[in-house]
Amino acid sequence: MKSILAKIKESFINTTPKVSNKVCYFCKREASDLRNYKNERSQKIKVCFLCVEYAERRAYRK
Repeated sequence: MKSILAKIKESFINTTPKVSNKVCYFCKREASDLRNYKNERSQKIKVCFLCVEYAERRAYRK
């Protein structure tokens, strides 16, 4: 019984939400001009022009 619950828990923890390539990571708005950044987990994220300042304040890497 524990192994089944452990597998279910792993499947929920290891999955990341899938977001369209044309949507801003922060505001979730569609934008044509998105900039690439890496978050604290070194995952690539796309940020719109309006949220670039927020991403840079949070020290995300380009």
